[in-house]
Amino acid sequence: MARFLDASENGLTRELYSLCFPDPEFVSELYGPQGEAWRCRMAVAEEDGRIVSMAQVVRRYALYEEGQLPVWYIMGVCTHPDMRHRGLMDQVMGLVLRTLRDEGEPWCFLIPVDRDIYRHLGFVHDMKLEDERSLEALDADDGLDTLSICFLCQSEEEFRAPRSFSREPAL
Repeated sequence: MARFLDASENGLTRELYSLCFPDPEFVSELYGPQGEAWRCRMAVAEEDGRIVSMAQVVRRYALYEEGQLPVWYIMGVCTHPDMRHRGLMDQVMGLVLRTLRDEGEPWCFLIPVDRDIYRHLGFVHDMKLEDERSLEALDADDGLDTLSICFLCQSEEEFRAPRSFSREPAL
C-alpha cells in the first residue's frame, strides 16, 4: 500500500535514495537542512516497516510568454533493487497521479532515464529541453534533457508547451 509521508518523515527515504542514486554530493544537498527533500511531497511503498519504493513530488514553474504556471515535477522515482518487478513503483506513481488529478492539477511531468517504463502510466508526451535555465531548474544532468508529460485534467489539444522552467515563482 502506498502512502504520502508526513514532511517530518521525509528523511526516512534517504537510505533508499542513496542506494538507487549513489551521488554522495547530490544526496547531501538534497537531504541537507535546506534541501529539496524537506520541501517536497514523498510518496512511498513500504514492506516490513521499511521504505522500498518512492517518488518525490516537487513544485516547479512552467514559464510562458504571458506568465507562469505552477506544475508538479516527479523525480527520484526508485525501487529497492531486491524489490523490483513487483508493481511497487506502479502503486507509488498511481497514488501520486490520483492525488494530483483529484487536486485539479492539469498536468505533471518527470525526466526518466527510460521513458518506456512510464508510458503505461500516461507519460506519453515528450518535450526536449533546449535551454540551460530549464535543465538547471529541473536538476537534469547526465544527458537527461527530455521530459515526459502526463495530462491529468486537460487534453493534449489545450496544452501549450512552456518556453522554460524555474524552481521559484517569478516576482
